[in-house]
Amino acid sequence: GNGASFSKGTTCLAFLYQGGVIVSVDSRASQGPYVGSQTVQKVIEINKHLLGTMAGGAADCLFWQRNLGMQVRIWELRNKTRISVATASKMLANTMSQYRGMGLSMGTMVAGWDKNGP
Repeated sequence: GNGASFSKGTTCLAFLYQGGVIVSVDSRASQGPYVGSQTVQKVIEINKHLLGTMAGGAADCLFWQRNLGMQVRIWELRNKTRISVATASKMLANTMSQYRGMGLSMGTMVAGWDKNGP
């Protein structure tokens, strides 16, 4: 061995290309050395134009991204327009800041398409 140490965790990638955005995430669910599943869906549809990635606690990620979907829908109904990716991302950041230090485990990326493009 060369003494190299590899970190473990979720790998999330997003690529911008001429036709939009591609989001890719690995599919393994683990807790320490135990692998619970090799087929976890870690890309979460927030709405038909926004996707979120899931890294960290599955329950935290799913709950808060579903919550974001609700916040986004309410925002769109009030403003009568589609929300921007940046605004949706900021909504999630603002919500999460209220729970800082409370033990949530959530690493996420919000990606999508809005009037400014991908």
